[in-house]
Amino acid sequence: MAKANKIENVQNLQECIDYIMDNRSGWSQFTSWYMEKHSANRKYANVVWTKAWEIISEDFSDSIKQSVNQTMLELERLKENAIQNEDRRVWLETVKYQNKIRGGEVERSQVDVTVKDLNLQWGSTSEN
Repeated sequence: MAKANKIENVQNLQECIDYIMDNRSGWSQFTSWYMEKHSANRKYANVVWTKAWEIISEDFSDSIKQSVNQTMLELERLKENAIQNEDRRVWLETVKYQNKIRGGEVERSQVDVTVKDLNLQWGSTSEN
């Protein structure tokens, strides 16, 4: 891949991505396939694996971001409709889901703590 021109490098990398995705390939399967197909050593096959996974990960993160944005827009529309219709229940539910997506916690949780024997000592206990 290093001695090829830029277009050949991109095509080769795309072929590697397709192989990984089509075969659900792990590192060892991919590197073995790449070494056999391109007469490369394992170190270089690992470099190609890393580049391919960078692209795959980037594509997945973009897809996830797009999905989250679409969901947030839909929730915003629902919230606006609930405000117009004076439906507080739907409005509160949409706010709750928006906060969950953003990483906030809206729901309350009750924690029950029972302590049997609690013995605290602060500093020295000698009496002089």
